[in-house]
Amino acid sequence: MKRFFVSASLALATFCSVAAIGTYAQTTSASQDRPWMNRALSPDERASLVLKEMTLDEKLSLLHGNGMAREPQWTMPLTSQSNGGAGYIAPIARLGIPAIDISDAAYGVRAAGSMGRYATALPSNLGAACSWDRKAAYAYGSLIARELRAQGFNMSLGGGVNLTREPRSGRTFEYLGEDPILAGTLVGQLMAAERAEHVISDIKHYAVNDQETGRSVLSSEISERAMRESDLLASRSASTTRSRAPLCALITASTATMRAKTTIYCERSSRKIGTIRVLSSPIGARFIRP
Repeated sequence: MKRFFVSASLALATFCSVAAIGTYAQTTSASQDRPWMNRALSPDERASLVLKEMTLDEKLSLLHGNGMAREPQWTMPLTSQSNGGAGYIAPIARLGIPAIDISDAAYGVRAAGSMGRYATALPSNLGAACSWDRKAAYAYGSLIARELRAQGFNMSLGGGVNLTREPRSGRTFEYLGEDPILAGTLVGQLMAAERAEHVISDIKHYAVNDQETGRSVLSSEISERAMRESDLLASRSASTTRSRAPLCALITASTATMRAKTTIYCERSSRKIGTIRVLSSPIGARFIRP
C-alpha cells in the first residue's frame, strides 16, 4: 500500500511540476536535451520524459513541502526561499523545473496584508454559493488567480467542496454549503478560471473533512454509498473541470487527513473501494491504479 501511495503521489506531483513548467516553456523551441519542455507534447508525455531524468533525491523533493512561512512550528530549512505562502516546493534548476509557490486562496490571497501586499477580500465561499451563478464563480476564481500571480504565487490552495454538516466547523466559510451538486459545480468553475490564468488549481480537502477540531485524528464513520452520494459527488462534479492538482496531494499538504473506519482515505487503494480512481481528476486516473 505504501509503495502504491508513493508511486501515485510522485506521478501526480510530477504532473503539477510539469504544469508549472508550462508557464515558461516554449511550444516549438524546446531544446534537444530537455524534450519535456516541449508544450506540443501531452502532459503525460512530458511528465514521463522528465521522470526518467530525475535522481532519487529530486523525486523525493517533489513528495514533501518545505514548510509554511509565518508559522514557526512548520518552518523548515528551505522555507526562507519561499514567497511567504502556505507551501513551497523547491525548483530543480538542471531540469528547468521552477519552484511551486503556494498560497491559501479560498476567498482571496491569504495574509497578503502581513506581507505588505494587496489582495481583495471576497465574500466567503458560502456567501458566493448563495448566488447559484456559475459565471460569478468563474469571475471569483479569475480575480483570485490574477492576484496570486501578481504576488508571485503559481499555485492556489482553494476550492473547498467539503459539505457543511457541522455549522460550527472552523472552515465552513471556505466551503459552499450542503448541496454536493452546487458545491462541485461552482468550485469547478472557480478552478477552471484559475487554470485559465496559468495558476495551478486544486480541490480540497478530499472528503468527509467535516470539522476543523481534531481533523488529524477524527474518524468519520460513513458508508461508501452515502459518501458517493454526498462528499464524493461534490468532488467528482468539481473534478470534471480538470483541476490541475489532485485531491490526495492536497490532503497531504494541508494535513487534513480525515479517517474513515481508521483508514486514511488517500491511502485507500482503488482495488478496495475505487474511491481514488473515481475521484482523481482526468489527469490522475491513469496514474493511480491497483
